[in-house]
Amino acid sequence: MLTDCFLYQIICIFILGLIMGSFYNVIIFRTLSGESIINPPSKCPKCDTRLLWWQKIPVFSYLYLKGKCYFCKNDIDIMYPAVEFLSGMLFVFDFIKFGFSLKFLFSIVVLSSFLILAGMDIQSNKISVKYTILALIAAVLFNYNSLADSVLGAVIGFGIFYVLKKISLNIFEKEVFGDGDIYLLSALGAFVGISHLVITLVIALIFQFIFCLPAFVKNILVSKQYKIFYYSAWFIISYILFFMARIYVFNTNIFAKIFIFLNIIVSMFLVCKYLFSKIKKSEIALVEPFSPAIFLSLFLFLFLF
Repeated sequence: MLTDCFLYQIICIFILGLIMGSFYNVIIFRTLSGESIINPPSKCPKCDTRLLWWQKIPVFSYLYLKGKCYFCKNDIDIMYPAVEFLSGMLFVFDFIKFGFSLKFLFSIVVLSSFLILAGMDIQSNKISVKYTILALIAAVLFNYNSLADSVLGAVIGFGIFYVLKKISLNIFEKEVFGDGDIYLLSALGAFVGISHLVITLVIALIFQFIFCLPAFVKNILVSKQYKIFYYSAWFIISYILFFMARIYVFNTNIFAKIFIFLNIIVSMFLVCKYLFSKIKKSEIALVEPFSPAIFLSLFLFLFLF
């Protein structure tokens, strides 16, 4: 059961996170627009009217105003309350895990940087390298007890995406990953260390797949390119049959297992070949913001490790 003192601390930390989230929004939008993050005071991005104090309360103001500017009645970007709320939750979970400590301070800097970069990526498909460098430095300081693991994770993270960037450039004849993504993976590796880099990256890729799936399916349906569904269903069914055979849900001889395994290989080859051909012809969008998936994987990292 939570003590009254600890509950009070949680509430205070959450409020601090909300306030910092409001500041992160200023960083995100003003960095992208080239404005100073200090001046001018907060204003509506649509009508440039200076906001009153009660219109700047994190999350509450958005809900009270029903997502509309008080002056011009234009919609307020949903990112404002989303970043504020995520920042509040981030501070709370980080505090529960580390308490008042140097690790709490450094991890907040890392995760806040990733939240800011995710916001920038969503808004413009661009991220600021200076914030990835800030995250990288804070991540190394966070792991002051295991510097070798952190530095190695940073190097491997950088190397993985650098190689993927070069390979994708040769295959698709266009950049799939930018320089910012490479530094981002380096910061990720520095934070989680080489020991957790693979699992955290896999979690990020799963999030990315979930984010991209609706737009991908819509693209396929609009263009009536149904072959990918047939190939994907073939692959999924083959994989399920192979998995069920491996855990002895049903008995099969060695020849049946080989046949099922060959179906997996062939169907996976057809899926990849089809996707590559459509991507090279720019018939399927390839570039999607990856920073949000990385941020959520780090958020989940707080629970798992």
